Amino acid sequence: MVTMRGVSENLVNRIAKIPMAMVIIPFAMGIFFADMVQIPIWLLFLACLVTLIGVITLSKWWQNIMLFAMVFMVGSLLHSISYREGLTYGKPLKMVLKIETSSVERKGYTSAEAKIKECEDCSFNNLKVVLWGDSLTHFNAGDYLRLTTTVRPFRAERERYALLMHHRGFAGSVSVNHSATYEYIPTEKPTLHDWAVERLRSVMPEGDGRAVVLAMTTGERSEIGSELRQNYSTSGASHLLAVSGLHIGIAFMLINILLLPLVFLQYGNVIRSLLAIVLIWLYVWLCGVSPSAVRAAIMFSLLQFSLSSLRSYTSINILAGTAFVMLAFNSHLLFDISFQLSFIAVAGIVLWAMPIYKLCITKFKALNSIVGIMLVGIASTLATLPLVAHTFSIISLAGILINPAVILLANVVVLAGVVSLAIPPVSIVAEIAAEWQNHVVEWAAKLPYGHFEVTIPEWAMWLIYGAMGAITLLFFLLPKREKEPIIKDNL
Repeated sequence: MVTMRGVSENLVNRIAKIPMAMVIIPFAMGIFFADMVQIPIWLLFLACLVTLIGVITLSKWWQNIMLFAMVFMVGSLLHSISYREGLTYGKPLKMVLKIETSSVERKGYTSAEAKIKECEDCSFNNLKVVLWGDSLTHFNAGDYLRLTTTVRPFRAERERYALLMHHRGFAGSVSVNHSATYEYIPTEKPTLHDWAVERLRSVMPEGDGRAVVLAMTTGERSEIGSELRQNYSTSGASHLLAVSGLHIGIAFMLINILLLPLVFLQYGNVIRSLLAIVLIWLYVWLCGVSPSAVRAAIMFSLLQFSLSSLRSYTSINILAGTAFVMLAFNSHLLFDISFQLSFIAVAGIVLWAMPIYKLCITKFKALNSIVGIMLVGIASTLATLPLVAHTFSIISLAGILINPAVILLANVVVLAGVVSLAIPPVSIVAEIAAEWQNHVVEWAAKLPYGHFEVTIPEWAMWLIYGAMGAITLLFFLLPKREKEPIIKDNL
């Protein structure tokens, strides 16, 4: 006799055997579908219930189809109930804002991001706003503002930008300048990020070198000038200035290399993994706990557990599982360019850099480390290239050309920058590496035909990623041949 307990255990066992890489696909498709088509929540809930019944009662093939449909419907349902409606624009509201990013200087103005902690209109609570101020206005991350002002929606003519900001949880923008009336409330407890920024500023002279070290080591970009920012953007190296998947990947590789001797101890792999995860999150905290760094740290923390096996299936399964959990908590991340770049960059490292690294291992450990670090940068750059071209309308051939050099310099900047927090004289190494990196980037930005301002259509982007996926899948399906010994026995 089939009991309810037996049916539930069978369902759990079947779901547990399903690769997370296959679960994330229908889940993401459901989120995308709900974003395009508005369907009543009650109807989506009913569809989830019907498909769940189908999973429990139908035979194997139909069960798999219904499971796919159920995951699809769950994604649609979660995304549909996440929308906020009835926001009131143009009405002065009393609110308290927590500043999440320090002011960045633009041409004649500054901008920062803040979260609404308190507001007369409760529908705005916990949403974010973009703060705009004149050149005399500066805000520090972690501080608070108490003011009465209006929240303005993003301009309709910039529909793509407005949609992106909506998915990131932004309600609109707020203007603040030196003539406005507001109460500025500095945070009383400096964070690790604040200490790191001030520490580097105290041991390094002001200049572009320090600005890049601050940005790459602590995530503080307030000292990046417009010309320097433009050079990095034109050369295809702008990703170096924002702590994201690449930086966490660099930290991930360097930490594992430095902790390599631990594997010779009893339970060394466990100790190494636990210590590496702690150091990765300590670095994220030092960088100001930016959303892109947190997402990448979650992915690399779970990836750390599969490091000892070096099996791409395990790693990509963990990556997909991480993405599933993050999208379940916030489905709008699917449309966030930072999440997309982080996820695709890590996927490129797992699917391309790690297998190629295993093929390139030599008896020289120092050479292996350099090759591994370069492969991380090259794989993440190539993996994100179609998305960058589609979103930012630029294809940088110079970026691919200089990638090995800037990745090596970036490793020196990040490592020396972190070490200089404890040993100040090492800051000279970080500054010199940053200056060399700036020179390489400036040279690449001025190369004729080094970059092209062209937008890849969305269909073309998906076609390219489809081809990448097919080639990658073919690589893993091909039979693996054992390596022949370099020195053959002639006896």
